[in-house]
Amino acid sequence: MRALSLPGTATTSLVTLGFTTSVAQAVLLREGMTALGGSELAWGAVLALWLWGMGIGAWVGTRGGGRGFAALAPGLVPVLVAAGVVLMRAAPALTGTVTGEAATTWRGLWLWAAAVIVPAAVGGWSFPVAAATLSGAGGAATAYALESGGAMAGGLVFTFLLAQQGSVAALCFAAGLSLAAWLATRGRPWLAVLPLAVGIAVAAPGDRALANAGWRWSGRAGGLAAWRETRQQRLEFSAGSPAALYADGRLLASFPDPYRAAPRAHLALLLHPNPKRVLLLGGTADGTVPAMLREPGVRLTVVEEDAALARLLPVWFGAPLAAAFADQRVTLIGSDPLRAVGRGGPWDEIVLLDGDPTTLRHNRTRTAEFFHACAGALAADGVLVVRVGVGDTYLGGAGGRLLAVIAATLRESFPQVTAVPGEEVLLAAGREPARVSADPAVLAERWRRRGAVDPEFGPEMIPLVADTGRAAGLAAFLADRRAPVNRARHPRAVLLAAALHEARGSPPLLAAARALEAGSTVPLLVCLAVVVGVLLARGARGASLGVEAAAVVGFASMAWWLLLLAGWQATMGSVYAEVGALSAAFMAGLVVGSSAARRWSSAGPGYLAGVLMGGAGVSLLIASGAPLAFPRTTIVPLLLLAGLLTGAAFPAVASLAGRGETRRGAGRGFAADEAGAGIAALAVGLLVLPWAGMIAVGVGIAVVQAGTAAAIALSARRRLG
Repeated sequence: MRALSLPGTATTSLVTLGFTTSVAQAVLLREGMTALGGSELAWGAVLALWLWGMGIGAWVGTRGGGRGFAALAPGLVPVLVAAGVVLMRAAPALTGTVTGEAATTWRGLWLWAAAVIVPAAVGGWSFPVAAATLSGAGGAATAYALESGGAMAGGLVFTFLLAQQGSVAALCFAAGLSLAAWLATRGRPWLAVLPLAVGIAVAAPGDRALANAGWRWSGRAGGLAAWRETRQQRLEFSAGSPAALYADGRLLASFPDPYRAAPRAHLALLLHPNPKRVLLLGGTADGTVPAMLREPGVRLTVVEEDAALARLLPVWFGAPLAAAFADQRVTLIGSDPLRAVGRGGPWDEIVLLDGDPTTLRHNRTRTAEFFHACAGALAADGVLVVRVGVGDTYLGGAGGRLLAVIAATLRESFPQVTAVPGEEVLLAAGREPARVSADPAVLAERWRRRGAVDPEFGPEMIPLVADTGRAAGLAAFLADRRAPVNRARHPRAVLLAAALHEARGSPPLLAAARALEAGSTVPLLVCLAVVVGVLLARGARGASLGVEAAAVVGFASMAWWLLLLAGWQATMGSVYAEVGALSAAFMAGLVVGSSAARRWSSAGPGYLAGVLMGGAGVSLLIASGAPLAFPRTTIVPLLLLAGLLTGAAFPAVASLAGRGETRRGAGRGFAADEAGAGIAALAVGLLVLPWAGMIAVGVGIAVVQAGTAAAIALSARRRLG
């Protein structure tokens, strides 16, 4: 075997390419999540566009491009992404869309395509060009390992250094580092510090200018008083009266809000006979806390998932909100809701006023698993109160279905669920049904006994917020409706809540979401049968299947990544900042797998079929629910294993696709890999996961992988025979 040559320029180009594309991809994912209100739909949209762009570029790179282009492309990618970020922020002004809403943002998808595909294509183009300079056996595998190593470093740097610095800062650092590396390889190491210094100097003013411009383009009232990138979300604050707080483009709260906050806060507390120890999730910035403190004897533990927001609330809103949080009866903690519920109990009352399950992250506090944890944390006579953003005046379509799903999920852990009508229905559940009452007379007596005084709420309002006539109709509706249970492994409420909140003005979208949520998975089975049938037919005819296998490897790797990120989001919290580190775990596996597989770069079809069957095992392990049951001990190792198998497969698919030619094999294999990953990002990220659930998706991936392995074995037998 001829020794592999590693030219310094090619090595530097591939490592910096991986670094800059990893940072650029993380920035675009974050921008997409913000544009879509924190929705995981951004994963599918941005990743599909990015991967297709990379695939197009890699295909072009098999035909043209010199070493100079490969050396400069890593620095060009973050510059082009910066232009793309400006386009995405300007989308509301350019296309008439609304920041934070997926349904309207899709009208500007062409703009997203321009923002994402162009820089991705430049990155993809440079990969086979740089790989072609690595002579000797295993050149494609080495190129893949070097690029993956740079991507791993980029993901770690983004998560632990750049995530809270703003998009401009992250891209300036990536571009500056790439240019510094290029200068060093050109024999000018003394100049390498200059681009980094320039990038650092430009970062802060650039992010401020972009934040202010984005606020103006969004068309919101008032001026931007403050903004912050946290590990969970992007926060924007508009001072004035009322002050407004936006999270990922959506209005989180306005303060003061006396017409809604005080009546809802008191009604929630009146649903328990005498609450002393109350755990509150949500309602931290709208006046709920000051209103609850007006009831004597109440001690509040207020949970804010975003620890940075918990620190900023008293500073940004000032008095009287700051005074409420400083009250000795209030404990404000920045913690994950899943962990907070089990600490400090037993609770007399747990009040969930956080948002509807429009995303997997928000769905965590509306699952059967979370309600079971709440039941275990309540006192014997404790009550759980859940806000549902559905009014009782119209219960048809997606709204009624969402309410029925949440009520059915509550009944998994509580013997009785009582619905309180209103602009937003409150569901009250307790382990002792007799303690849960929404009778206006009972609530008025509780208010009188407590001796509470609030200028924004009085006993005369109780019959209005707890109308017995409307309550009877609401109870009858829930009694007649059979609905599925919302679980972490099958988040049935997400599609309904997202459609309800984002497509109120679009009946066709609401109807489509409702039909999809209630539909069967037969179409998914048909698609799987067609794909496997085509692969087996081509294998029976003796086709090499190099490009097809690369597409399946890419599809499976992206589907794994999405499933495991969804598992992290559902159990551990937001991936807004952690996306880089989780990607780095996958990339570390790619480095190990592709490096170890160099010796098998010319391995026969049996090797590739074995890797695919190993991948089918990983898919079934994910489908088993292990990432949801044991997230801390399984998600990162599974990402490493997924990356290892993907990296181990690439040399074999590149050899089949290029028939021994490094540049052709690297380009065609990389292009097919990215195209398959793009299809997975679009199909799994946008449609199949919220529709069919994690089990069905994992089993489906395993079927495709096993079918591909069988097709490769058939092809090898046909060619030998």
